[in-house]
Amino acid sequence: MAQTQTTTRASFGFQARTVETSARAPRIMSDLAYASMAEWQQNIVRPFAGATGLPPGTVLFTLALFASLPLGFGFAAVPGAFAKNLYSLATGTALSYFAFGGSTVTCLYMGAASYLAMGLDRRRCGYVVFAGSFGYLIRYHATSASGESWKAGNIDITGLLMVLTLKVTACALNYMDAGAVRDTAKRNAHLRRVAVEELPDPLEYAGWLMFPCTLVVGPAIEFREYHDWLHGKGHYGGKDEVTNEGKMDPPALRSRYARSLWLVAYSSLFCFVHLFVMQVYTIDNTYLDPAWSARPLWRKFWELHILGQGSRGKYFFCWVWAEAACVASGVGFGGYDEQTREPRWDVARNVKPMGVEKAATFVQIPHNWNVKTGMWLRHYVYDRATPEGSRPGFAQLLLTQVISGVWHGLYAGYWLFFVSSAVFVHGSKGVYRWQRDHFPRRWSFLIDFPHWVLTTVGLNYLCGAFMLVTYDQCMAAWGSVYFLPHLTVLGMVIFSETVGRRAARRKRAAEKRGEAKAA
Repeated sequence: MAQTQTTTRASFGFQARTVETSARAPRIMSDLAYASMAEWQQNIVRPFAGATGLPPGTVLFTLALFASLPLGFGFAAVPGAFAKNLYSLATGTALSYFAFGGSTVTCLYMGAASYLAMGLDRRRCGYVVFAGSFGYLIRYHATSASGESWKAGNIDITGLLMVLTLKVTACALNYMDAGAVRDTAKRNAHLRRVAVEELPDPLEYAGWLMFPCTLVVGPAIEFREYHDWLHGKGHYGGKDEVTNEGKMDPPALRSRYARSLWLVAYSSLFCFVHLFVMQVYTIDNTYLDPAWSARPLWRKFWELHILGQGSRGKYFFCWVWAEAACVASGVGFGGYDEQTREPRWDVARNVKPMGVEKAATFVQIPHNWNVKTGMWLRHYVYDRATPEGSRPGFAQLLLTQVISGVWHGLYAGYWLFFVSSAVFVHGSKGVYRWQRDHFPRRWSFLIDFPHWVLTTVGLNYLCGAFMLVTYDQCMAAWGSVYFLPHLTVLGMVIFSETVGRRAARRKRAAEKRGEAKAA
């Protein structure tokens, strides 16, 4: 009994030290952030940090994000492709230097090495750049302790390098593939849209890498999209442009700017939501609160749910703001809808906030959250990992989520989040297929509503790992609610792999018998 009490006291002591360390961590990180800044940066940051209470790294990051919008508007005043490339390179470099200082030189290292690989060996450059850029990113994650920095609110250049990693790998793979498959008729739809036929001009490549509208938060736009916009090709060109299949002029500046300003207002809404929720719920007064374990289960789920909702608000804000900057520049225009003939502004659309919140299954979340990164993972990992002639399965899904976890960083929380999300998507997909094929539609609401609740609450539950990042804290957070979402999804996986598979086999057998009778 005495041993048990000693263990309990030791456990509480560890927990108290964890919370105390957590409380000190932002101050320590802020001091380190100031120490790494030039004097001119400190003079800019200190008044904002003092007035808002935000960490210095977050202040620099936010000011850089705000600056991307007027820089996007500025492209309209720059004539010609050459000047636009110079403007993009100069403003993007200045933006990065303002936010991240001397670390900006890492962009040169990654960009120059990737371009050199493309120039030396077209047949293998995609794989070389993929391995090299990810290796460099992983090294930077490891040496900069990016997870702890971001957790304390001091955002370093790793986010920018993550965007560049997606860019350089996609460009190299598309250049490699275009050289391997010269006949456009034999290319798949994706390659026909993004193929890089010739080695990019060095200035254009550099201007694309440092494009200021998406530099600090993404999304990673394809080189081909930037190239076509710059030279007025495809839907970016006028109705007389040979490559413009729609034969319609791009929207006028007035329409473009109106769309951009609407997106600014929309993104600001999520900023206010995030700031409001963070005044009430933080990781320190929820997961890391010594009293957290004593709270009733319903309250824990409520608090982690609202905390997750509020935390997502900052991502909604950043990505929609970046989308506004891209629309202002012109590159955000994605052509006209074939049915309505209304302009599509989806080239840089990285999030559909209401799509995330209303997602009925986990399968729908990747289609609405971090969309461009999801597309990169789909085209450059998931599809390539699937043997030709085979259907992708759980192995390809798991590999894709592991790559996503590595891309985000080396902290256990990222890995736990993405590996768990692969299981959640797999279980959700299996139950949905069974419901679609075998459950009476008039009773679908009996499954639809619980599935939606599991999706929205489960997503916020998983987000705890993304915020806490360390293994012990993630396990403690999930364990405090008895891993209930995990266990529920595990039950869905077992159901789909047993009952679902048997039902699917019976359906296929019945279809074959029907086809045989018809023949």
